[in-house]
Amino acid sequence: MGDPLDYDEQEARQEAAIYKTSAAADRRQRVRDLLHLQSGETVLSIGCGPGFEPLELARTVGDTGHVHGIDQSRAMLALAKRRCETLPQVTLTQADATRLPVMERAFDAVVAVQAYEYLDDVSTAVTELSRVLRPSGRAVICDADFASLVWRSPNPERMERVLDAFDDHCPQPRLGSKLEPYFRNTGLTIERVEPNSILNTNLDEDAFAYHLMQFITEYAADHDKIGPDEAQAWADDLHKCEEMGRRSSTSLSTSISFAKPSRLRQRAPSVDGVL
Repeated sequence: MGDPLDYDEQEARQEAAIYKTSAAADRRQRVRDLLHLQSGETVLSIGCGPGFEPLELARTVGDTGHVHGIDQSRAMLALAKRRCETLPQVTLTQADATRLPVMERAFDAVVAVQAYEYLDDVSTAVTELSRVLRPSGRAVICDADFASLVWRSPNPERMERVLDAFDDHCPQPRLGSKLEPYFRNTGLTIERVEPNSILNTNLDEDAFAYHLMQFITEYAADHDKIGPDEAQAWADDLHKCEEMGRRSSTSLSTSISFAKPSRLRQRAPSVDGVL
């Protein structure tokens, strides 16, 4: 099995389809609401993917603001650059969340949606986030706990085997429910913790559940404990449920919003800039 973040062009396009769903768009809107962005602010998008997030953030902060999107995947960044090509206030860089290529206190806001769950070293990534956030800045982090993924199936044993195997697709499959302790002693204040749930009752091609099913099927087919035949049988089970009228799927992630207390009262200097 390859690195789930090492996309080729076709895989990146397939992954981008899930960003187009209404559920994904609603989540991005909720993240922007939590950030309380103002015109002219600077925002860092960690794990910016195919560019939907930096595009929408840039429209929010306007021509006088700036959005810096980073992603590990060249294929994803290629899509993001095409999507944001008319927005001069967007910068896109291939980079790792544990080694952010920016100076201290460079951003008014930072967002990372389902980025940290793909990291081996979450602690370093959190330290980096705190480093680049300005005093009085805000951050929103959203990660999934894949134990909350629920599907109806006529074969619950196969469902359990496939979802257990799917846990291997990222280093931190339970991070959504374990994220908060990583932010202790970082200089950040937790302002809000809330669930972000996605419920689909069908497998239409415009549904989040449909694209997630495709992703899991392809991953499981290449997993040494599942293989292509059982992976396809798992997907067929889901379609059978839909035909029988037993239609539901649920996924849940946790969103945490943070503030970095102003250090002006402590007479600490503020330094802005991008390397």
